[in-house]
Amino acid sequence: ALYGRKALSDRDLPHQTALTNMIYDLYLEEHQALVKELAGSLGRVSFTSDIWSDPNLTSFLAMTCHFSTRN
Repeated sequence: ALYGRKALSDRDLPHQTALTNMIYDLYLEEHQALVKELAGSLGRVSFTSDIWSDPNLTSFLAMTCHFSTRN
């Protein structure tokens, strides 16, 4: 790919708008896949979360989802 190439130019990298659109499109695909998977759950869906900060007061949030499927 592009990593390690010595002669990189601006034309080798996507514009920030194109990159933003690519990330958003990927998000929509993953979101739809997750919604479809959760819709096929056998029963309840449980969510858990954890919030913390490091010594520099940078905040973090972790969320997990637990459910069972037929597979």
